[in-house]
Amino acid sequence: MNRNSDAPNNAHQDVIVLIPALNPDDRLLELIDGLLDAGFRHIVVVNDGSKPECEPLFEKIGTRERCHVLRHAINLGKGRALKTGFNHVLMHFPFSPGVVTCDADGQHRAGDVVRIAQVLRNNLDSLAIGVRDFSTEVPLRSKLGNVITKGVFFFLVGKYLSDTQSGLRGIPLRFAPWLIRLEGEGYEYEMNMLIATRTQGISIVEEKISTIYLDNNKSSHFDPLLDSMKIYFLLLRFAFSSFLASVLDFVLFSICYALTKNILLSIFIGRFTIGPFVNYSINRNFVFHSRSRVGSTLLRYYLFATVMGTCAFFLIRLVSAQYYINVFAAKIAVESFLFVVSFTIQRDYIFSRKTTLAPRAAGVQKG
Repeated sequence: MNRNSDAPNNAHQDVIVLIPALNPDDRLLELIDGLLDAGFRHIVVVNDGSKPECEPLFEKIGTRERCHVLRHAINLGKGRALKTGFNHVLMHFPFSPGVVTCDADGQHRAGDVVRIAQVLRNNLDSLAIGVRDFSTEVPLRSKLGNVITKGVFFFLVGKYLSDTQSGLRGIPLRFAPWLIRLEGEGYEYEMNMLIATRTQGISIVEEKISTIYLDNNKSSHFDPLLDSMKIYFLLLRFAFSSFLASVLDFVLFSICYALTKNILLSIFIGRFTIGPFVNYSINRNFVFHSRSRVGSTLLRYYLFATVMGTCAFFLIRLVSAQYYINVFAAKIAVESFLFVVSFTIQRDYIFSRKTTLAPRAAGVQKG
């Protein structure tokens, strides 16, 4: 992490502000005026297929000095709008230290954008996130959604974040190329960005910001049901591979035990044949996106599988004898416990990797 506490107070001015907008109102214009007053040299607004009635507002924004309006002919989603903005910044302001993304619905104050830009400027190897205070008067759907999402995120990704749904983020520009290639076109893109910080070895810096919800957050285009399902599906795919391998393991174990009545042999057949190969292949290529050498990860994986198989053997024998339950029920109980352990170790040690991103730009784009 690069920290420069001696950065001048106006160091934020060379950071680009990126605002994706869908059917905004005059609050967007108020935000932009505040950002211009704060000294930002360039503000990029992406009109993500807004209704025709909003065109006069975008035309007015386009007349503001230092403002750039990009347009989608149709609504393509917040993720796509952010990618369009990242691409524009890379093309036109390649020497800027980074981008601050913020929402167009009045939830972010110009002062908070300045604060995140300063945090970004002082942490050019990290993702900066503005976090809201959910202990205040917050709409129930927003408070509940944040609690559930950050809990699931912590379990599956191994990072605790105070606010996983904040749109106010400071992003070093050298992160932009891989963010443009990152999957996700709608609101799930922002969650995917957080997940990718782990696979890219990027730290996250949190900064408190104002908590603003206008009219019970009615202006938000976030669909609590549809968009939450997309986000949770994106998260839960991390667990799918381990679950599939567990099912294959249980099927093979059951068949072998029914034929041999030998727990140790049944565990060996289940853990070292089809199930582990499927689990390793899916986890390496599609879950953890590991770029480590196959030989090293495969060796670590099978050493780990040997240890876990040994633990499973003794635990199944202990549970079945201690609680007088059949072997199949003991197998399910033990494997349910080991699932959490297995996922965590694979995530943090077997497939963990650090990726070296593009070097930081040496200069600063002058406005």
